[in-house]
Amino acid sequence: MLRQPFDIVHHASATPRNLVAATLAKARSFGKCVHIFTAPIQPHENDQYYQQYVTSIYRADVLAAVSHAVAEDIYAKFGRKVDAVIPSGVDLNFFAPTKSQPIDLEQLGINQPYVLFVGILTPRKRPDIFMQLASLLPHLDFVMVGGFYNGQEKQHYTEAAQAYPNLKMLGYAPRSMVRDLMAGTISLVFPSELEGLPLTVLEASAMGVPILAQPKTSMPEAIIPDVTGWMLPGDQLQLWADRLREISCWSNEQRQCFAQKARNFVAENYSWDVVAKQYGQLYVELAT
Repeated sequence: MLRQPFDIVHHASATPRNLVAATLAKARSFGKCVHIFTAPIQPHENDQYYQQYVTSIYRADVLAAVSHAVAEDIYAKFGRKVDAVIPSGVDLNFFAPTKSQPIDLEQLGINQPYVLFVGILTPRKRPDIFMQLASLLPHLDFVMVGGFYNGQEKQHYTEAAQAYPNLKMLGYAPRSMVRDLMAGTISLVFPSELEGLPLTVLEASAMGVPILAQPKTSMPEAIIPDVTGWMLPGDQLQLWADRLREISCWSNEQRQCFAQKARNFVAENYSWDVVAKQYGQLYVELAT
């Protein structure tokens, strides 16, 4: 890093290492290198890299955000307007129904139809909502995919899951397995209360999966009613259960029609081609 000059240094995770890299790039170019930080999530003090996040916001020459929700929170909390809102990109070649592979559900102890949760099991993701839905719909299997931030949360959610016989916890799963599970699920339930612009939601939409989420954080930017899913209040779980019950009764034609609309939405707004053009334009503007 010290031996090579750069015109632009760009990072989207606020880690100590990335901040050091940005500082070195600045020093090597005698301050001419442009430092870009893309804020990947709404600011929250429980983030282990919160201090680095704050430093990145104040230090960056150009500040981007992955969603309008992130941009609004940054302005409200730090008084800085973002220079660009550029979303996360989805690999449509990988997350495609035609690329999915069969999964041995019997070996995993999963019965069809099943509902899916994908994400770290931590309070802001609201896995408790998913678990409560399992009790309301005992004829469906509820499958949770994701790890934990710490041992305390692992113990808490693992013990809580034991109260629901139709709930399966798979733990961390590789990207390919997540895709293949998405291909077989009737719905992704994503009740999180704080995000940036979660790739899990966009990837599920690319797979044609209906999504249920709360009308919070960046969800209104990704969940379009009757196109990619529905937003429902977190304190009215019967509405979630009713929607899941309805989805479980869809015909193949209804499912295919919804899947095509959802995938088209992602292709038009969140494909890597779309995102790359936006970043390309930003880089060109900075370089000229």
